[in-house]
Amino acid sequence: MKYKRCPRCGLNYITLDEQLCKVCKDELDGRKSIFDDDDELICPYCEKNPIGIDDIMCSECRAKRSKKGGIV
Repeated sequence: MKYKRCPRCGLNYITLDEQLCKVCKDELDGRKSIFDDDDELICPYCEKNPIGIDDIMCSECRAKRSKKGGIV
């Protein structure tokens, strides 16, 4: 499969048959991106709890991982 850079942002790679990357499509459709700075950060593991700027995951996910013996 061959790729090219998105012609709008020049950052993301897309397949040759695509016109724009997902980030640009969402922006043009008025949807918020996960990269918007106005919103609070959300835990990437559960995708529901807020986290601080320096946190890797929320306290609930951290507790679940420590019970399982995973990396915290």
